[in-house]
Amino acid sequence: MKYRALNMLLIPLIAFLGYATLQAFAGATTKPKAVSKKGVGITTYNKEAEVWEKQVEDLKVSWHYTWGYLNPGKEPQGVQFIPMVFSNKWQADTLDAKLEEITASVKEHSQAILLGFNEPDSDEQSNVSVELALKAWPTLMKTGAKLGSPACVNAEGEWMRQFMQQAKEKKLRVDFVAVHWYGQPDVKQFITKLVRIHELYDKPIWITEFAIGDWKAKTPAENRYSPQVVQQFMKETLPKLNQIAFIERYAWFPSVPKSAALTSSSLFNEDGSLTELGKIYAKSP
Repeated sequence: MKYRALNMLLIPLIAFLGYATLQAFAGATTKPKAVSKKGVGITTYNKEAEVWEKQVEDLKVSWHYTWGYLNPGKEPQGVQFIPMVFSNKWQADTLDAKLEEITASVKEHSQAILLGFNEPDSDEQSNVSVELALKAWPTLMKTGAKLGSPACVNAEGEWMRQFMQQAKEKKLRVDFVAVHWYGQPDVKQFITKLVRIHELYDKPIWITEFAIGDWKAKTPAENRYSPQVVQQFMKETLPKLNQIAFIERYAWFPSVPKSAALTSSSLFNEDGSLTELGKIYAKSP
């Protein structure tokens, strides 16, 4: 009777311990929740701090960049600031002198990442030659950061092809390719282009700017793409970007309603509140 009573106590205890062990094992093997790929580029130098900070917060993004390398200092909780060296041309001989400052900004974050030059193949942006970009690249490498390529207007264009080829020959480190895209609302065409770029350079991709653009429109009213068309494009595209392994991060370009080409891609109304498109972006994982 004594042993029977003991067994009656041990059996439930063993069963409980077995269940608890299985639960602990299941918890240990469960994959951690993936970090959101979603980000946004919003400048801070020409806005009141609380305006840009609220906009970043409203979009519920995991990362934010400003096209500059200095941390704005008031990122919403849970949002990672990603520095960028917009150009080395406007800094001329001062890029090496800025290295300590750039490195300090990079090291403020647990995942040290640095974005390269912005649209060097455009006269209206950084407008940097391939030769000058390659000459400056070793300085960026000294930061120890994970380095994004220059973000060209056309990631498949001659400038980018030359840079990536010569960087490979010179053994310069490029960890991922930054892509800009402002095409028509064709999901298949967009994804196909991303696949081509990935296959061309065999690197992960960050889409640091993308939106739907009508570059023939001279006024917002003339824009061929209605807000509803752009909203549908976003609804179909974002889940695909979240599923594609080689797409590490993406950032919709927020634009402004008064932009003739990008009015329907605007994430914010004139008063700073979210547009319907902005609400869709905010609700996306």
